[in-house]
Amino acid sequence: MDIRGSGGAPVRVVEADTGRLLGTVDAASAHTAVHTGAVHLHQGRSYLVRELDLEEAVALVEPADPPYSTVARDTTAIRVLGTDSEVKWGDARLCFGSVEVTNQVVSYLKRRLVTGEILGETKLDLPPRTLRTRAVWWCVTEEQLDAAGLLPEELPGAAHAAEHASIGLLPLFATCDRWDIGGVSVPLHPDTGLPTVFVYDGHPGGAGFAERGFQRARPWLSATLAAITACECERGCPSCIQSPKCGNGNDPLDKAGSVGLLTLLLAGAPA
Repeated sequence: MDIRGSGGAPVRVVEADTGRLLGTVDAASAHTAVHTGAVHLHQGRSYLVRELDLEEAVALVEPADPPYSTVARDTTAIRVLGTDSEVKWGDARLCFGSVEVTNQVVSYLKRRLVTGEILGETKLDLPPRTLRTRAVWWCVTEEQLDAAGLLPEELPGAAHAAEHASIGLLPLFATCDRWDIGGVSVPLHPDTGLPTVFVYDGHPGGAGFAERGFQRARPWLSATLAAITACECERGCPSCIQSPKCGNGNDPLDKAGSVGLLTLLLAGAPA
């Protein structure tokens, strides 16, 4: 029985020259963790992935000690399948329902170990992965954004930062880890017609985390706003709006914009 994940057979990590099985990676994480060219850590030793064979569910690796780490970059799209619950927060809306998330790893970055300097980007040809799950999402109107003084060019970074921070705070209200949940922020989502931030369960069919977020939305998002404003950094850091799992390299992010966005959202929250 696979106790490390779901959504497909686990990918075996095999030492290419000896055939020794080092371990497994769950199917959902394989595209980011053991893609061809990835630096993979196992029991304190580093390996370079020579090849990821998706048909055989095996990643062939070789011992290596490169002066860089690798970070996968991906694109994520989300589609609303159905809305179970919807609550008005003034002119804003808070919703819970079913979604379909399509994610595709498109490239990876090499980062120098000591300085974090980007050494280059390599394209990958991996198929998209689709996940049907449950999500909580909130939308604000253009009139609200205008009233709050949020400019259109600031919105992508503001929504992205609010998404990251809310994912980081949800484990305080739901029995989950930030790696159990994902998020998408869209300046204009085709299904809602509005700027929308989604937080979804990273497990097929859902696991109850997003539903808990919907039920505790006001204290959850209030804590998110408080965490951002209390952080002493100027433009955003790992303690507030940066995420270790961001597929876009934590870009764009707008800390001040996220404060304004969450403030206008919470202004309409029911008591």
